[in-house]
Amino acid sequence: MKTFTSITGRYIAGFLLAVGLLTGCSGLRPYPDTLAKNMHIRTETDSGSVFSKVRAEVDIFSVKADCTTEYQGTVKLNGPSIEVGIPSDRLSYTVFVFSNSSFLANSRSSISHATLLKPRAGYTYDIKVSYIDDIYNVAIRETHPRKSASRTIELKDLSACSAH
Repeated sequence: MKTFTSITGRYIAGFLLAVGLLTGCSGLRPYPDTLAKNMHIRTETDSGSVFSKVRAEVDIFSVKADCTTEYQGTVKLNGPSIEVGIPSDRLSYTVFVFSNSSFLANSRSSISHATLLKPRAGYTYDIKVSYIDDIYNVAIRETHPRKSASRTIELKDLSACSAH
């Protein structure tokens, strides 16, 4: 006769195995944020309903000379503000992903907004990421700490890589 403890232990072990397999196979890894913080990302998300939730994250890719990309990692944009460091004077491809899940409709969807970015040394990049009532936006401003002026950075598709 099996005891309650052995049956419970099997369920717990099975559950932990399933969680491990699902997270290990997701393909997402945390971005190795070891560089000087040159990106300040402010995030605002609101699904417009108490029955749904919006999450945001940014996938960061390095861009090689032949314009192919290599996945570096993902930064979850959990809070209203986060600091990230990406390499200066070389191309990076940032993909902002907005995931929406609805409890009542039992549905999930995601949309992304990507841009090619070549941060200049000594500059900081203020990025505003928002998803409010099914409208998403990504806006980037470049500033230099010793100058009062800033400029808007035009969002560029990966196809613009060949011009660099």
